[in-house]
Amino acid sequence: MICFQSLIRMPRRSGLWLGTALALVLLGTSSPHTAAGQAAEVQTLLERGRAAGVDAGQMQLIAKRARRVGLSPKATASLLRPTIALAEQDLPTAPLLSKTLEGLAKRVPAARMTPVLREYRTHTERAGKFVRQWTRRSDVQKLLGSSETSSGSSTFPTQLVMAVAEAQQQDLPAKDIRAFLNGLPSDVKNHPVSTDQVAAAVGVLPDLSGNGSPAGAARELMTSALSAGYSPESLRQLPSALQSAHQKSKRPVGTLASGAAQTIARGTPAATVLQSLFQGRLPGGAPPSRTGPSGSAPGPGKTPPADPPGKGPPDDPPGSGGPPDDPDGGSS
Repeated sequence: MICFQSLIRMPRRSGLWLGTALALVLLGTSSPHTAAGQAAEVQTLLERGRAAGVDAGQMQLIAKRARRVGLSPKATASLLRPTIALAEQDLPTAPLLSKTLEGLAKRVPAARMTPVLREYRTHTERAGKFVRQWTRRSDVQKLLGSSETSSGSSTFPTQLVMAVAEAQQQDLPAKDIRAFLNGLPSDVKNHPVSTDQVAAAVGVLPDLSGNGSPAGAARELMTSALSAGYSPESLRQLPSALQSAHQKSKRPVGTLASGAAQTIARGTPAATVLQSLFQGRLPGGAPPSRTGPSGSAPGPGKTPPADPPGKGPPDDPPGSGGPPDDPDGGSS
């Protein structure tokens, strides 16, 4: 009997090689199914978002940009889930959509973006729960007016929810936000105020805190401004006006904030208060500190800083953040 001996000698590790090759073949055949499943998950999330009322164009843009920067469908789905979860609770989604698109534009890795988006979702959920409870109170309904809080109204104060969520995202303690809102029904003297005004006031609180204003002084200033009927735009100018007054007068921001609150409570119009602060004057007519920069004095043709309150210069002070031309809060 003739036996044929192979001239090819298989190495002893051939079993290992064969196992590795088999694993690669199996992996290669399963990858398309996995990718297809992940892509289907993204499509399902897009459909859920549309059904919940999320801006379909924005969601499609997120998916498109995610593909463009090389994100996997799994990573794309992780970016979409927080927004869709908010929409399915009838909570605002615009800030999350904006932040997601901003992160993709900056090519922030999905691993860094996802925790931030989840945190914002949590803050929005907490804000929504608190605002819903707050607006159901009878004293709050009196503060805001029945047209904005009637039981049959389909309007939800989304601006206020977004403002509360954003304030928390900027590390303003939730207890400070609650203290401010819970004090408004008794502290605001003139009713009603709009939810847009309240939302603007809440949005200003982190800026005042960042400028160094104590929490109590910031709440006092915002409450006085709401009582005087300050518009949202005037409310938003107060932090930069206080910062300008602090830089020019070298007075503590808390002192300036308290002085402004007292001046507003006496009925000084918003434009006058803002002009005084932008020029470095303590509202009420006190001139800038002598230790301030030489440029703190008013320019040519403007009333000297020692003028009594309400008699400041008619034109805007130097700077890009000047106050509006017409008084929109308080009465002389």
